Amino acid sequence: MQKENHNVFKEYYSLLKLSVLVFAFIFTEALPAQTLIKGSVKDAKTQEAIPGVTISIKGTTTGVISDDQGYYQINVAPGEYTIVTSYISYQPMEITEVKVKKEKTITLDILLTEAAQNLNDVIVVARKNMESEMNLLLERQRATVAVENLGAKEMSAKGLSTVADGIKKVTGISMEGNTKVFVRGLGDRYSMTSLNGFPIASPNPDNKLIPLTLFPTSVVKNVTVSKVYQPSVFGDYSGAHIDVETKENIGNNYITIGVSTGGKTNALFKDFYSSDKGGVGVPYLGITKGFNQSDNLKNMTPGEFSQSILNKNLFNTTFNIEKNSALPELGLEFGIGHSWNVGGQKLNAMLGINFDNSYTIYDDAYTSTVNAQGVVRDMFNYNKYSYETTATAIGQVSYTLRRNDILSYNVMYVNNSEDDYTIRDGFDAEGVEMKGSNSVYHLYTLFNNQLTGKHQFDRLFTDWQVSYGRTTSDEPDRRQVMYTKNDNGKFSLFKLNQQGTMRYFGELFEDEWNGDFKIKYLLNENEKNTDFIRLGGAMRSKSRDFNSTNYYYGVKNVDIEVDDIFNPDSYLSYSDVANGKISVNKVSMPRDSYYAGSDIYASFVDMEFYPLTNLLIAAGVRYEHSSQWVRYSDDSGEEKRAELKTDDLFPALNVRYSLSDKQNLRFSFSRTVTRPSFIEMAPFEYKESYGGAFVRGNENIKNGYNYNADIRYEIFPASGDMFSLSAYYKYLKSPIERTQRYSGSAYQSFDNVNKGLVAGAELEIRKYLLKDLRVDFNASYIYTHISLLEGGIYTDKKRELQGASPYLFNLDINYSPKFKNEKEASFSLVYNLRGPRISSVGINGVNNVVEKSFNSLDFVVGYSFNSNMKLKLQAKNLINQKQEFTQKIAETGKDEVVEYYKKGLALGVGFSLNF
Repeated sequence: MQKENHNVFKEYYSLLKLSVLVFAFIFTEALPAQTLIKGSVKDAKTQEAIPGVTISIKGTTTGVISDDQGYYQINVAPGEYTIVTSYISYQPMEITEVKVKKEKTITLDILLTEAAQNLNDVIVVARKNMESEMNLLLERQRATVAVENLGAKEMSAKGLSTVADGIKKVTGISMEGNTKVFVRGLGDRYSMTSLNGFPIASPNPDNKLIPLTLFPTSVVKNVTVSKVYQPSVFGDYSGAHIDVETKENIGNNYITIGVSTGGKTNALFKDFYSSDKGGVGVPYLGITKGFNQSDNLKNMTPGEFSQSILNKNLFNTTFNIEKNSALPELGLEFGIGHSWNVGGQKLNAMLGINFDNSYTIYDDAYTSTVNAQGVVRDMFNYNKYSYETTATAIGQVSYTLRRNDILSYNVMYVNNSEDDYTIRDGFDAEGVEMKGSNSVYHLYTLFNNQLTGKHQFDRLFTDWQVSYGRTTSDEPDRRQVMYTKNDNGKFSLFKLNQQGTMRYFGELFEDEWNGDFKIKYLLNENEKNTDFIRLGGAMRSKSRDFNSTNYYYGVKNVDIEVDDIFNPDSYLSYSDVANGKISVNKVSMPRDSYYAGSDIYASFVDMEFYPLTNLLIAAGVRYEHSSQWVRYSDDSGEEKRAELKTDDLFPALNVRYSLSDKQNLRFSFSRTVTRPSFIEMAPFEYKESYGGAFVRGNENIKNGYNYNADIRYEIFPASGDMFSLSAYYKYLKSPIERTQRYSGSAYQSFDNVNKGLVAGAELEIRKYLLKDLRVDFNASYIYTHISLLEGGIYTDKKRELQGASPYLFNLDINYSPKFKNEKEASFSLVYNLRGPRISSVGINGVNNVVEKSFNSLDFVVGYSFNSNMKLKLQAKNLINQKQEFTQKIAETGKDEVVEYYKKGLALGVGFSLNF
């Protein structure tokens, strides 16, 4: 164990040493003296930095764009110059008689004043930097529909590591764990995620939405959340359309290097357990393909396997558990961007690479089930050790064609690993005292390619997009060993069920193609408010291949009292398999695999027009022909096919009435669809551990349809300030719900229920209390109601939606003082409150399990030594509240705690360099 610990430490040390060497090389190259004009660009009123401003030398082609902190620098020869600035929504400025001497640096700070003119009157000279809070707020004010957004700068200041962290701060949104998103009380299936405007599939078969933890904020430009529908996008969302836009080079030359480290106080340098990986790959980096099931093993019949296993060990791993120490967490970031003048046009390119890992220990945790009389069943205390890695690489190339055309290619690759080990003590539903050792490993990958083009011909605008993506989800070599407690207090192998000692392999591949074409014609080019009509078409084609295999170990001949459950190879060795003492049964039935696909062909027409100068009406309709199928085998092995074909119209009306230049009143109405996911249509059974519930799809499930209405008042009283008040109503026709069924034992499935209702109100405030002190606040009240079908087994015939919290609250306080010589500090206190919600639905007189309300508090400190060097310190989950789940006992009326755990306080420090 010490040797393996030493190897991991060497990998960690090598990565740090490489980062330092790269930093030293680039820093040395940056030292030579130059003749420069440099400085910062800020808003004259708020003193907030303005990224994306064009600063150029009048009468020349020399110019730069201010970076995400508002800084710029121009290399010039000695002489006298006139500096010109240009930026959307700000008054242009000329600064004359700027004198530059040889090898001298001129510091020229620029203060810009907001322009009073309408956005449509501004000629855009440079592409906007949409990482800036100010630009995003302006976009929000001018948008046709109500949107909410987060930029890279804001996410960095608040210490948000991934898009998942950022989404939690958006009004009306909460998350279950790190993957399932709830928008206004509506779960995962009601929302849609896209990458740079393209739909993107999830590698996790349980979720419609791609896990937002896969996107580190260091590679993200901004996140836009739209809770109202527009006909220009696919119609399968009623909660929100979450669009993640990755970083791009808008004309800067730069290099960025970042290193961070830290850890959770209950894990750092503590004992940490994980499963044997067979010595193949580099698990520390999430590279572990070596212990996947081989094609030879997968294709063997059960009979062929039974003969082969006697002659050769077909598995690369043992059941042993490795003990190491939780090292400091590591974050590495590298980015480079460059622009060239090619053929009189701009060629921009960038590359970003990011690696993060984390160690989490759920110690002294507890889970159980309780019946209607209050009798505890399946009770286990457990410790869980979770190690996660995320490696991300993005690349982008864009080229301008003429003044108004641009081609862009984006590629993104993500490798995410989740390595969980759980040791649990307790008893099962029959009262048998047990100890369990469970190892679960998931490896998710995403490879996405996008090609886009934007063109203008006088009044005619065209916009086309093509993308291909592959997502994979591997669960290689999940292992479980269950033990029973003897009368003398020692443990023996559990023999009452073949699932006690087992391995499981699961693989999922999903390919997705998307194509989209839009053409827009301006009806009145010269007027202040531009009317237009737009036509478009789109296609989306997905295919999925899923297969799984179980290997059950027969251990009835193994009579041994166990002293060490971490090294079971001494009594579950291959030699005992070869001599027949232990049997291994391969179970790979036709029902353990399924194939699925979907095709959507769509067309739409919409228009925007101004019947009055301050009244915008956007209306349209989308037609979608969808075909979704799942090919599977039933319990008898007969191949079957579930298919769902529909032709739908999705109308939408969005109205924006401008009460003044700073105030909007918005109204929206739409009809949308909720389609079942593949796993909800596939009658495939999945169970993660002994004693746990298994999930099985429903081949007869149908679409649900949603009718949505929103109204919002918003005001932008001063630069950087905003107030918004919203109300909404949604009627859900035949919504899809996770259900409980019985077929010998309880299992979870999915079904259409009668109807549902969602309504609520949202408040959001952004306010500068002082020049450098800002408060962001949002609160949501959420009412949900669902009517279940008569004759079911549910305890409640009417209830709230599963996962819906009745209230949500976010408060962020940021103080960002500026000092001399480009020094700047940032102090952020980030608080979140999520109200109680139903975790699992009660059946047969047993009440719902409710997850209690939860508070979290983060504190983040940043300091910029200059425009190039930044330091960040952060403390997350300061409250470190225990997450508790309770259930009301029918007979006594008392609430009993049925589950709890804590994740620990996380501390971190990071350092970054920008050139």
